Amino acid sequence: MTVHLFQTSSAHLASGMILDAPLEYDDFLLQFGDETEARAELVHAGERPLLVVGGYMTMDGTVVDECTWMISEVTVRGDRRILRLGDPLE
Repeated sequence: MTVHLFQTSSAHLASGMILDAPLEYDDFLLQFGDETEARAELVHAGERPLLVVGGYMTMDGTVVDECTWMISEVTVRGDRRILRLGDPLE
């Protein structure tokens, strides 16, 4: 996996959250607002891509299991890809 960092303002992902990522990469290292990190991969399967986020532990000790998120919207702006998270798959 090639590591490309992009940051979120929260310690957790949530439906509707916007992620700004480089267009040319599908592998990411997410850095959350509490400075913890998780690996993520954008997977192209079917009509809409999915974001698979590895498990991690927040700074306050909360364990977050691996989760796959639907992507409800993708917008390309220059060399950036703006992703809007949909619901997590269960």
